[in-house]
Amino acid sequence: MRDTGHSVLSAPRAGKPFQVRFDPTAVADLRRRLSTRLSAPQASGPDWRTGPPQAYLQAFLAEWCDDYDFQAAEHRLNRFAQYLVPVSLADGTELTVHITLEPGSNPSLPPLVMTHGWPSLPCEFHAIVDRLAHPERHHGRADEGATVILLSLPGFGYSSTPRPVHAREIAEAWVRLLEGAFDCPRFHAHGGDWGAVVASWIAIDQPRRLHGLHLSMLGLRPALTPDQPLDDDEKRWVKEVQRRLAADGGYREQYATRPTTLAYGLADSPAFVAAWLLDKYHGWGGAGTGQAPIIPRERMLDLVSLYWFSGSLATAGWIYHADRTQRHELSPGQRCEVPTACAFFGGGFFPPPPTRWVERGHLLRMRRDFAEGGHFPALAVPGFLADTLAEWLRRPGLTSGAEA
Repeated sequence: MRDTGHSVLSAPRAGKPFQVRFDPTAVADLRRRLSTRLSAPQASGPDWRTGPPQAYLQAFLAEWCDDYDFQAAEHRLNRFAQYLVPVSLADGTELTVHITLEPGSNPSLPPLVMTHGWPSLPCEFHAIVDRLAHPERHHGRADEGATVILLSLPGFGYSSTPRPVHAREIAEAWVRLLEGAFDCPRFHAHGGDWGAVVASWIAIDQPRRLHGLHLSMLGLRPALTPDQPLDDDEKRWVKEVQRRLAADGGYREQYATRPTTLAYGLADSPAFVAAWLLDKYHGWGGAGTGQAPIIPRERMLDLVSLYWFSGSLATAGWIYHADRTQRHELSPGQRCEVPTACAFFGGGFFPPPPTRWVERGHLLRMRRDFAEGGHFPALAVPGFLADTLAEWLRRPGLTSGAEA
């Protein structure tokens, strides 16, 4: 990683310090709602083919109600400094963005900005923040420790938004926020799922802002032209993606077409919130239909609690509604020229793409593949994701192709 000779601010301008607090009155209300054990018909028997099995969900809800230590969770979730920072979209719409910040051991390095996806939150990355910001604590070198900034997508968790916001709008807002709040004109970006879409739009629209791009999922679809037809590997991959979307894409259609209808259940029922999330933590974490989720149970309880108490699982889906008005696709001739690394993890929603497909849209400089980790590698296999990020950030001469 190059030394920029310019330190990022240790706290954001206009940022209001923030900590997660689970209000005792709200906790008591949650426990009251969970005290009535639900019963629901199982369409596929005692497995996960059509959703969380009743026995598993009941046990999860009982643990959330009776055994989950909310004070210990607050301590975990407040490990790093957090802020609420205002930022405006291009049309003047005001957002409040929840930021997690850990100043690195070498403040002169460009920061690493990480954006999560759905249905996740910035705490997904907590297990790898210290490793990246302070590698000397993990058998590494202090001079390689970069400041880490976690940004929560609009409508997710404690980031507020008055309307659905498209990922390309978010990308533009991230650049404005980082320069205005942190005096940070250039940075490294990492993202998975929607975070990958946002980071990739930054690379397309404002490439000079990025030193490098690291993705755990492809965010933008390349333009396909008759003079560059798909090869056999790409055809097989596209067919498999289409199969998986048909089998497991119902949540996207619901969010995209009837988000308000869905919101009533998510606002009223913690059992529905838990079931809605557990279905994805299981299915996209690499577990089989007869297995329990691979993601640690405590991490899932943290995420379910954050979504319930912030009341944001409904608005977190607005990004799918916004996507219907403007797809995340590249135009013919458009390509990301920022040096890009990809770490793909098996067991997720989408299978890892062929390298040729990646190179249609990105200046690919590094690729690493892992058999496990799925859609949530920072939760399921944090060491693997941290290793690939650290390897990428150590590479010399990471500079945007637009400047080279």
